[in-house]
Amino acid sequence: MSEHNRLVHFGIGAFHRGHQAYYLHLLNQQLPEEERWYYTDVNLREETRAVPDALRKQNGRFHFKRIGPDGYADYIEITSIDRVEDASSNPSVIQTIFDDDKVKAITITVTEGGYYLTESDDLNLAHPEIVQDIEVVKSGSGQPKTLFGYLTLTLLVRQKMANGAITVATCDNLRDNGHRLKHAFGQFVEAAALDELTQWISDNVTFPCSMVDRITPVPPKNLAEDVEREVGKKDLCPIMGEDFEQWVIETKFATDFPPLEQVGVTFTDKVQAFEETKIRILNGGHFGLSYIGALRGYQTYDENIRDDELNALLKQYHQNEVIPTIYEHPFDLENYRQVIVLRFSNTFIADSIERIAMDSISKFPQFILPTIKFNLERGYVPNAAMTLVSHWYCFLALYLNGKLQFNYKDPYLHIAEKWMQSPEPIKAFLADPDIWQGLNKRFPFFGEQLEEQIKQTLDGYQERYP
Repeated sequence: MSEHNRLVHFGIGAFHRGHQAYYLHLLNQQLPEEERWYYTDVNLREETRAVPDALRKQNGRFHFKRIGPDGYADYIEITSIDRVEDASSNPSVIQTIFDDDKVKAITITVTEGGYYLTESDDLNLAHPEIVQDIEVVKSGSGQPKTLFGYLTLTLLVRQKMANGAITVATCDNLRDNGHRLKHAFGQFVEAAALDELTQWISDNVTFPCSMVDRITPVPPKNLAEDVEREVGKKDLCPIMGEDFEQWVIETKFATDFPPLEQVGVTFTDKVQAFEETKIRILNGGHFGLSYIGALRGYQTYDENIRDDELNALLKQYHQNEVIPTIYEHPFDLENYRQVIVLRFSNTFIADSIERIAMDSISKFPQFILPTIKFNLERGYVPNAAMTLVSHWYCFLALYLNGKLQFNYKDPYLHIAEKWMQSPEPIKAFLADPDIWQGLNKRFPFFGEQLEEQIKQTLDGYQERYP
């Protein structure tokens, strides 16, 4: 049994360490020792073991270089993680971690593709990794590969406990994330024929929605040397991030939860308004300009902002197409937009376009499509959005044709490969139901205009990418 109340985190990336673990660290600085909360961090995938291995050697401690647009930096030693486990090499550790009354909640950060959702927002039960994990759960043996497999093992442990109620809090950029995880996970448990677990989850588990925000780029190679020079300590896995942070979480907890409102976290029943604003202004802006920047040979996102043409395009997109179609907003959107652009321009963060551009096929329907949809519904042609989309398509086409050298990662790249293998690739792209979700059928003129703009964009890059 733990001495302190405890959270468990699935996935140990830089964002988690610079966000959820950071907030918990701030809270612990205000609480007496006996009231503090600590994290157990759990790695789920073999290919991501390097950071957990390094963290374990440091008993979960690491340094966070928090840096503002003016270059001023704090070096904070984060001490809220005191246990690190690797379930990817030993899934039985799930039993040990969760058979503990002091564990009150799980936080999760996965990419959009990690939910394995179909166009209709259902779980893709035909995906090989989902099929495999259902068999693992049914047989009671084997190594899970997905969040759903691990979460099922977790809740089977909690089900046997007298006080097993637990909160499962997603902390990612998926809209309506808690509700969508609950729905998809319910389908997974049903497919595994765990009827008793289904009922227990209904009575004992909550899935609050949340909105999270902080830019935490891939740490530069010299960060460890920087930290050692500034604080006099060796650190195998430091991180860096901007000096802006935000966490909005739905007040839907199954049991105790740390009083994070004391350190600026917003507890609310209206997460959607915060979420919509952030996803469409920040994530949409990140998404759209990253592919133009890549095509222009830029390496970091701040280079996009220093490009007057791209800065103007982003302003047009925000002011003419995004802000007018955010109908419920919890704060002044123009001020928020200006803060976002200032954050984007932080040359000291130097957030890589490579990091931002990955996983585009699952991101597009979340970040850009709603803005296009709302504008078409109000009778407004979203010209800036069409410019962004045409460059995204051009990026994928040139990359897949071997003309653009770029370290691009996307588990759904095979979808774009099918477009490019079609006799008419642009039409195949515009007809993809998972990408467009019926929008081009409702507004055929939009598809025709976008097709023409894509052709013009491709022509414009012929000389640079022959």
